Amino acid sequence: MNIVVDGMGSDYAPTPEIRGCIMALQEYPDLHITITGKQNLIQQELNSVGFTSHNLSIYPTTQVVEMTDKPSSVYKKKKDSSLVTGIKLVQSGKADAFVSAGNTGAILSISLFLLGRIEGVRRPAVAIYLPVYPHGVVLCDAGANINIKPHHFLQFAVMASQYMEHVHGIQNPRIGLLNIGEEDSKGTDLYVKAHKLLNKSLPTFKGNIEGRYILNNIIDVIVCDGFLGNNILKFAEGWVSHITEQINRKIKTQVSSPEEAEDIKRIFTEVMSEYDYEEYGGVPLLGVNGVCVICHGSSPSRAIKNGILEAKKSVEENLVTFIQNGIHQYIKYIETRNV
Repeated sequence: MNIVVDGMGSDYAPTPEIRGCIMALQEYPDLHITITGKQNLIQQELNSVGFTSHNLSIYPTTQVVEMTDKPSSVYKKKKDSSLVTGIKLVQSGKADAFVSAGNTGAILSISLFLLGRIEGVRRPAVAIYLPVYPHGVVLCDAGANINIKPHHFLQFAVMASQYMEHVHGIQNPRIGLLNIGEEDSKGTDLYVKAHKLLNKSLPTFKGNIEGRYILNNIIDVIVCDGFLGNNILKFAEGWVSHITEQINRKIKTQVSSPEEAEDIKRIFTEVMSEYDYEEYGGVPLLGVNGVCVICHGSSPSRAIKNGILEAKKSVEENLVTFIQNGIHQYIKYIETRNV
């Protein structure tokens, strides 16, 4: 298996990407990784850590996609970028998956342009994995689609369910519609119609779910529009950072015994580590005809490594094929009704 990693994508590229690749290869020596990017910078970083492997190769490129670049113009203006080149390698069959901590809009735009959509998929979507004991919950969409229709919710649910089942091992995942109340009539007209469609179409649909119950392990897949989902994601990231800072400040000012402070910090760290995005690496772009994993722009090496392993498992589990099969079950329903 060959996974291509955008070596110039993150905020601190290429250091996290290279070290994440090394960590992945140390864990899975038979995996092959291709890093796209500026060869001199990548080679300099490899030399600094003294790492060489025949399973790690560099594919030189000359351009870098910045976070400020307009996604729709990236392919035209930056064809020799690490991002575009990496997706081209997947398109040509020279790589099995693509991992990037770069411009999310550009990844979506270029993936759609070069790889296309899985047959039957109307809108690709971003699925985020939220840690919930004893297993996580997937929220979809997390930012790719703002203006949508009821049938898009159905497709999000199908794609995210296939991801949850085949990558995270949750059989027959329970599905919920994120809403402002549990009653069928709650929310905008769009959400009322979406509830009706999901209820008719999916046997594992459990109805509306309010935001306060997301972490209660009563639902495995939560669907919503990208505007709402992205705000949930950003709030969660900010909340974890805020709580961590608050607890550490309290420990320093209110715990006098060093031993007690160390015990409290250890317990707190163990709990909060479950909510650390580094543990989950990246999020899949569901619905494009290839495996694409998007990592956070500030991802450290451990997050890049886990993003690579997420891509590896998605390929091994034939996620694209299962999504296609799942979507086909509902094409006739969608196309024969005005939903």
